[in-house]
Amino acid sequence: MMTARDESRPTRVAVVGLGTMGIAIARLFENHGHEIRVFDTRVQAADPPAPLAGMRLQICTTIRECVQDADFVFEAVSEDLAVKESVLREVSRWTAGIIASNTSTFMPRVLAAFVARPENLLVAHFFNPADVVPLVEVVPHAGTAIEARRAIERLLRDAGKKVVLLEKECVGFVANRLQAAVLRESLSLIEQGVVSAEDLDEVVRSALAPRWAIAGPLGVADLGGLDVFVAVCTQIFPDLSAAQEPSPLLTSLVDSGRIGAKAGSGFYPHSDQSARESMERIAGLFASLAHADPTTPERPGGIA
Repeated sequence: MMTARDESRPTRVAVVGLGTMGIAIARLFENHGHEIRVFDTRVQAADPPAPLAGMRLQICTTIRECVQDADFVFEAVSEDLAVKESVLREVSRWTAGIIASNTSTFMPRVLAAFVARPENLLVAHFFNPADVVPLVEVVPHAGTAIEARRAIERLLRDAGKKVVLLEKECVGFVANRLQAAVLRESLSLIEQGVVSAEDLDEVVRSALAPRWAIAGPLGVADLGGLDVFVAVCTQIFPDLSAAQEPSPLLTSLVDSGRIGAKAGSGFYPHSDQSARESMERIAGLFASLAHADPTTPERPGGIA
């Protein structure tokens, strides 16, 4: 059972795990005037990482200090179930507040087994950078209290987020399933020699992404004509990749240490500056989309 919050004081938000996502989640709520406490075994108050510099928050030395009396606890530790279990069990010892995991992998019913009050646990799946990308997927499990769901939705919307509530659990939720499907087919086309990585990304940047950003894939289908999409899908679906394992192209890059921008190379070479500039462009795109009217009749559609 959720305890009533004293409305006369600021909302207390705790963040456990200060990787890229945890820091951005803390920044989001700090920017909206909440009382922030953070904890990470790698972070010391006397020597905070540069991204925390200047932020109004308390760096705690224990999980207990961080989450005790918190209204909301955001768990943002690594995507390792054993790590999450250990952290969530400790968090649950010291808080009666709502616990929101930022997992992109584990279903909330699995995580709920690790806490004393499973009715207070759900998933709040942010996207990188968490303080810029507006969407948060909220995923309750069957036992999540409706009060907990409503409270986390209200907190997120008050922070300017667009909340999508999943009606039921599924592996990967919605955005990652869509992303994985597109990535699987993209890698298949490259491996078959149909297109280069550079040209494939150009197809998405210059045709698909702008239309999806305004209308979404179903809105684009409506505008193009569902009869057209039935005909096209009838031809294409049987030939799409149905691979059940990650692409050899992808695994070979990882095995060679080319894991992306954080390592200096992946599909493309990267520097700290180029990665930063890419993130700044992404932030600028979201800022411009925030001012777009999604109902405008000029939004692009069609399939060809």
